[in-house]
Amino acid sequence: MNTLNPVILCVDDEPGNLKLLERTLGTCGYLVLKAGDGREALDIIARHTVDLVLTDVMMPGIDGFEICRRIKGDERYRHIPVVMITALDSKTDRIHGIEAGVDEFLSKPFDHAEVLARVKMLLRTKQLDEMLDDDAFAYTVHSLARASEANDEDTGDHILRVGEYCAIVAERLGLAEQWVQSIKLQATLHDVGKVHIPSYILKKPGGLTPEEWKIMRRHPEMGAKIIGDNLKFHVAKQISLTHHERWDGGGYPLGLAGERIPLEGRIMNIADQYDALRNARVYKPAFDHATSVRIITEGDGRTMPHHFDPQVLRTFVETDSLFEEVYEKFAANSSLIQQESNFSATPSSVGILPAFQAGVALE
Repeated sequence: MNTLNPVILCVDDEPGNLKLLERTLGTCGYLVLKAGDGREALDIIARHTVDLVLTDVMMPGIDGFEICRRIKGDERYRHIPVVMITALDSKTDRIHGIEAGVDEFLSKPFDHAEVLARVKMLLRTKQLDEMLDDDAFAYTVHSLARASEANDEDTGDHILRVGEYCAIVAERLGLAEQWVQSIKLQATLHDVGKVHIPSYILKKPGGLTPEEWKIMRRHPEMGAKIIGDNLKFHVAKQISLTHHERWDGGGYPLGLAGERIPLEGRIMNIADQYDALRNARVYKPAFDHATSVRIITEGDGRTMPHHFDPQVLRTFVETDSLFEEVYEKFAANSSLIQQESNFSATPSSVGILPAFQAGVALE
């Protein structure tokens, strides 16, 4: 939600009523969009981010009840509060409104102070719901991501680092902040399909057999199936399915090339490759930052520059120092945690000394 200037859609077939609502809401800094009928209102909702709808009931064509039903029946928009402003005061009309999903009713002629008070209350409630929903969503994503690492060799830092890398690239590309935050979070699910890959394949020290490679290459599609079709997980699904595709068409599982690969998959490809190079695997040593950058930009036979979206590759070159900062930050944190763990596992001389001084036998 736009917390600075929430967007309110006013729907009424009387231009005078729309002007009055616009003037009333404008005094509090709300951005007002206007629609003269239900069809125009639904079109605006599809094209713009709307935080609340104020609608009349009796309009030609699609009336207020139907507008509300369509909003509440669509997964993308059902969180939008709908306030119905009506001269209808019968119990039956109110019940129709409630059944359609109306959040609040205001009677005509409406009181300006009441309109502002109801709008403020509903927007505040919507903001709190979104905050709780976002926290629960992030928790779900991270839990699912960590479950995918149960049989893999990577530590939990890998899934967090690649999210940071993706955000760096997305931000430099000038993408919207909401999209940047979305890819940062949902990139952590890129390998969730590995829960279906046997651990002996994931941890095998030598090269994989053709049959084992066939099994390994199923994990993108398995991940997409696990994530499902919920719109909130759209970025995660695209990343899971396409992060092993290559710009030249030589990747898997679909063999997509160029811009047929979703942008989130193209960004994740280079983020995942950089982190894989930096870390030791059962089949390779860890490379330092300079070597990893050189392999990505110049190639080593296995990894080649033409595997990556040229624009994403240029952005990586422009921001590679930020990639290094992220990696070193996580490495320092992991080292500190390991030191603290080792220290806590060692018997403390502070706790033992008084017992010796007191002549107590330790068992």
